[in-house]
Amino acid sequence: LPPGSCRAFWGWLNAVFNKVDHERIRAVGPDRAASEWLLRCGALVRYQGSPKWQQDYNGLPTGPLGKYKIEAINATDSCIMHRGFEYLDGLEHVTDIKLEKCMYIQDECLQRLSETSNLQKSLQQLKIISCGNVTDKGILALHKLTNLEYLYLSDLPGIREKETTFRVLQQALPKLELELDLE
Repeated sequence: LPPGSCRAFWGWLNAVFNKVDHERIRAVGPDRAASEWLLRCGALVRYQGSPKWQQDYNGLPTGPLGKYKIEAINATDSCIMHRGFEYLDGLEHVTDIKLEKCMYIQDECLQRLSETSNLQKSLQQLKIISCGNVTDKGILALHKLTNLEYLYLSDLPGIREKETTFRVLQQALPKLELELDLE
């Protein structure tokens, strides 16, 4: 195999995993469709009223449409990318998202996240860790998440204007608890 072709293949496959299937959303509901997307990409989901994380695609619970509502998303080491974020639009109960070591997460994704009206209402906790493509612009975009209570940022080399960025964010979201572990 020529160098780089394996990576190109995975990039292509990840793009396929992130393609939004509107038929599927209509057929199984937004939470089920988003669960399938997230698990296909290597993320975990936790449903309302359940302590356990779902990680096995084939072990996703079945039941009446809309029975299982995603409450938390752990996207550590996953291949979620911007084009899949449309799956988040229909989720009404997500309070907690963790994005860690996500190579495809960049400012555009955080912008998309913060413009998702359901997440503006429900999201309370967000952790962004070791996502090398995130810059100040992406962090500043989070100001639209008006119910965010806790934001944890760690190992984000793309953030250059720390003081300014955090001051602006704190002014926009006065009740936000901001925890930083940045160089």
